[in-house]
Amino acid sequence: MLTFRRLVALGALFSTAVFLPACTASSDAGCPDDLEFFRTQMWEPTMSTQCIACHSASGAAKGTRMVLLSPDEPGALEENFMTVRAMAREKVDGTSLLLLKPTGLHPAGHGGGKLVAQTSTLYTNFQRFADRVNGTPGACDGSLQQMACTPEGLDPTARRQLRMLTRFEYDNTLKDLLYLDTESKWGQALPAEEVVHGFDNTADARAVGQLLTDKLLTASEQAAAAAVAKLSRHVSCAPGEACARTYIQDFGARAFRAPLAAEDLSRYQTLYASVASEDGYLKGLEAVTTAMLLSPHFLYRSELGQHQGNGRYVLSDYELASELSYLFWGSMPDADLFAKAKAGQLHTPEQLAAEARRMLASPRSRPMLDHFVSQWLDLEKLAQTPKDPSLFADFTPAVRAAMKEETLSLFNSVVRQEGGGHLADLFTAEYTYASDTLAAFYRLPTSLAGSTVSTGSRRWELTGTGRGGILSHGSILATQATAQVASPVRRGRLVRERLLCQPLPPAPPGLNLELPTVDPGMPNRERFSEHSSNPSCSACHKMMDPIGFGFEQFNSVGRFEPKLANGTQVDASGEILASPSTQGTFTGVEELQDKLADSPDVQQCFSLQWLRFGYGVSGDDSTCAATQLSERFRQSATSIPELLVSLTQLPRFTQRWGAVAAMPAPPPPTGTIPVPTPPETVPGTGGQTPQPPTMGGVQVSTKVQDDWGGGYCHNVKVTNTSSSETNWRISLQVEGTIFNAWNATYKLTGAGVVEFTGVDWNGRLSPGNSASFGFCASR
Repeated sequence: MLTFRRLVALGALFSTAVFLPACTASSDAGCPDDLEFFRTQMWEPTMSTQCIACHSASGAAKGTRMVLLSPDEPGALEENFMTVRAMAREKVDGTSLLLLKPTGLHPAGHGGGKLVAQTSTLYTNFQRFADRVNGTPGACDGSLQQMACTPEGLDPTARRQLRMLTRFEYDNTLKDLLYLDTESKWGQALPAEEVVHGFDNTADARAVGQLLTDKLLTASEQAAAAAVAKLSRHVSCAPGEACARTYIQDFGARAFRAPLAAEDLSRYQTLYASVASEDGYLKGLEAVTTAMLLSPHFLYRSELGQHQGNGRYVLSDYELASELSYLFWGSMPDADLFAKAKAGQLHTPEQLAAEARRMLASPRSRPMLDHFVSQWLDLEKLAQTPKDPSLFADFTPAVRAAMKEETLSLFNSVVRQEGGGHLADLFTAEYTYASDTLAAFYRLPTSLAGSTVSTGSRRWELTGTGRGGILSHGSILATQATAQVASPVRRGRLVRERLLCQPLPPAPPGLNLELPTVDPGMPNRERFSEHSSNPSCSACHKMMDPIGFGFEQFNSVGRFEPKLANGTQVDASGEILASPSTQGTFTGVEELQDKLADSPDVQQCFSLQWLRFGYGVSGDDSTCAATQLSERFRQSATSIPELLVSLTQLPRFTQRWGAVAAMPAPPPPTGTIPVPTPPETVPGTGGQTPQPPTMGGVQVSTKVQDDWGGGYCHNVKVTNTSSSETNWRISLQVEGTIFNAWNATYKLTGAGVVEFTGVDWNGRLSPGNSASFGFCASR
């Protein structure tokens, strides 16, 4: 019967498609001029902090035609606009160089590697800019923000996907579902998730492969055995078919986080009867439980909703209960959430906010807060960060664990403090929570010790100790350092990428990254001078090193050492360069944190990090939801609890934008796209609009991806039906005005006729092969 159970379970696992289609909308409103679009959508949010790291007069790309001026140079914006416009106008096989290079799709590659994903808002900005300066029809149908938001406040350019439980969520859910007395370890045995922006829960980065499938099957079988071993916790009826039905209904509703559909109930009853007839009652329930734990209804978080018309879906109360519970607890809903979902009391903003505050106030939210901080500040690496035992023999596993707990405790305290902790409190706190072991390692005087808190640590006052604020914590300082000395590169990069959300490109290929051998008497500032003198290094490292030098009073393991071995004061002067709203010099970590505490860049980045973590997305700060959340955060005076509650108040939390429910059948492969209105008469022709010609030997089929009334998106498949290779080119009758296309270039050739041509990676087809592309248009 094991083989039978495996087949049933595996069939359940792969019976549901897990990806939702992308969709796009447009606006008829006017748009800003090209220079303003460049400034607001390209230069300030991205190019001034990322691209310029290499594309400067002293950077790794100084020999290219795209050399940008520093933001503080006179006329930089206008000059850089002209430079980027020239790159946008140059094309390779019909595609703008501005799009090919950062995506890594250029035939010669990109020295900085792939920096822009074609599915990102940033790529859309680059493409719209290229369309503007090249005069592409429809390139200026509306401003980007108007394009991004529907009247309901949704972001139609953001793809929403079903989210698979992460290992963290999987273990939490099994513990609660099975009433385990100890933590579940099954999730930690699964293959690690791909980390994006530091977080492990990005939906589009998770894939189901053979290894994960095998591990899930093993975990499900073992967890099912544990569930049946505690059967009395799930049902109290006498063994038999009636009790099995009760178990399937009750356990299934908790596992699927919604009542079972009639067909699911019937299917699991059939499975139970088949196994129980040969192996008995308990084995029948065990087989059912295994299958349920492998079902997409358990492994994925349903966020499908009910169609309201024109492609807008509203999530059910049960779906919102799960969204709440995994946001605040990283686990399944509790009995109160299930009861409110059943009563239909979870769909108004007020109801959601009330539950959010209840759940955040519960001790059950602590693991979720810990998980966010650990990933946001890269604390996961602390336990494995190598240190030279000859220099730091007292840097023990116990000290490492105490350092991490210090950071988690401070964050938890700020979130829960009366009046709602504010973001600035993380940087300006003149106290910490440390065990006696950690306090001794830090060499804190016992006179500063306060009362013991629930974690067993004490509250320590830090005035006059050189410490204070989260960036003075050993967890961060030790992780972002080498085995022997502090690393201004790693510490500066953490600030740049995790606190300012300004990712930096990787080092150029083949560059020697070795630094001079450590000399105990040589300050890091001298050792890292190579970074400022070598043109291949300087452009990137000036974004990191000057920030990192401000940490120089803290050694490799996070001890405060304000003097060198020879007795001279450590030079801890630093500077933040090329950040839109956070620039200038500072000395030491305290002054750096004062700058960060008041920084609009840090505030916007922090809300974006919570958006990524809370929604499981890899989006940037140009999305509709990111803009909405950032504004709410600002209005709440940067209250962290209110930021978390605000995640439940966005339209994105309760709704999604997707395909219309009654999807029309794909039209016949005629090479034209049918429109819902009769053919128009073209002035001067005396007849109807002619069907556009398409080259012979090519078969074309189209499929509606989305339709929201004011616009639509179509996917197109081109197949070479001839007996020889061909460079395909097709013409389609298109309703409205195209404003976006992917995997093809296009041009308007007549009234409503658009010619599409393949790009370098799909433009040439062998006999029998196909290429796919798509486009969106406004009506």
